[in-house]
Formats: sequence, C-alpha cells, structure tokens
Amino acid sequence: MRMKTFSITLLLATGLLLLLPTAFGASITNGSFEAVQIACCQSSNPADIPGWTHSGSPGDALLWRVGYVDAGGSITTAGAGSQFITMGGGHDNFGTGSWSTVITGLLPGIIYNVSFMIANETINIPQSMTVQMLSGSSTGPATYNAGFSSAYYWRTWVPEVYTFQASGTDATIQFSASVVADLGLDNVSIAPATTTVPEPSSLLLLSAGLLGIARAARRKLLR
Repeated sequence: MRMKTFSITLLLATGLLLLLPTAFGASITNGSFEAVQIACCQSSNPADIPGWTHSGSPGDALLWRVGYVDAGGSITTAGAGSQFITMGGGHDNFGTGSWSTVITGLLPGIIYNVSFMIANETINIPQSMTVQMLSGSSTGPATYNAGFSSAYYWRTWVPEVYTFQASGTDATIQFSASVVADLGLDNVSIAPATTTVPEPSSLLLLSAGLLGIARAARRKLLR
C-alpha cells in the first residue's frame, strides 16, 4: 500500500512539473515586428517579417517604421517599439490583405488570450479587422473596429484581445482586413486566460509540495 501511494504521488508531482512549462510556454514569433530592423521607413519584402506569412494585396508597404513622412503626414508612433505591419490595398485603394503565424507550445483544452494592437491609417473612415483560427482551434472569428486615427498615419493604437481554446499543441492564427486604407497591426502576444490556468507560482508550490511528500514517502520505504 505504501509503494502504491508513493507511486501515485510521484506521478502527480511529475505530471504537474511537465504541465507547467507547457501551459505557460505558448509563444508567437516576432509579435512586435522588430526582429529585422529596416532602414527608414518602409519595406515590402516579406523576409523582413520572419515568423509571419502574408497573403493578398501588399498595399503601399508591408512593414513600416516610425520616422516615415510625406505630404500627407508622418508616422510618429507604433503599437510597441518602432515598427509594425499593415494590411489592405494601400491608401485610397480598396484591397484585402492578411497576416498569419503559427502559435507553438499550446496545451489542448486550455483557453488563451491573444493580445494585439490595431490602428487606422486614415482619419475619416472607420475600418475593421477580422481575427480567426485557421488550425488548432474550433473557436470562431471575431471582428475588431479600428475607429478613427487622430491624424495620418496610424496615430491611434487600440489594444484588443482575441480568446480561443486550443485543440492541439500548435495553432495558426490569421489577421485580415478588406479596407480602403491600410490597417496597422502590432504588439501581438499570447498568454493563458487567467480564469483557466493556475498562476505559475501556485503550480510551482503545489508541485514542490507533492515532490516533498514523494521524497518523504520514499525515505520511509527505504528504512
């Protein structure tokens, strides 16, 4: 009976230790779009956005950097850092564009929050972006309104959250827009929903306690 109790306790402790890095190990590559620093101030080369796949119209550019300026205005801010990506057909030119990336390190059944920021290129046309899972989740799409920008270009960044439940260890998420002025996307990150997964400190304490019990039980068996 002692050996059975020790084995069960050890299995529980080991399982929790294996769960911890998995539940909190979900990641998105290059979510701030700063991996490749471009010269001032725009790039249409997909290689400058590693970890992401583009489809549709390239618009006026794919990757933008703070410092751009023309007769219509200037880029003075990004959602985070100094660079961001866009989608659409370009200024005053309707088009559809999308960006997708693979989220890794997911735990099936766990609910995750994908945080991101969007911004409208224009000051007078409200526009929206759709977020959906292409694989790794059955959660449906959601639409987010970028509203108006305070000035040209992409001045007003709005934080948003898309929530999905993972059905596999990897999942593909897509951001898309059909617009007349490019929409900006930046600062994409992922974390377990706080109501679903215990805090890392709680899991660590529980795992440490179970391992302590397992060691004590083992010492008694060896006496």
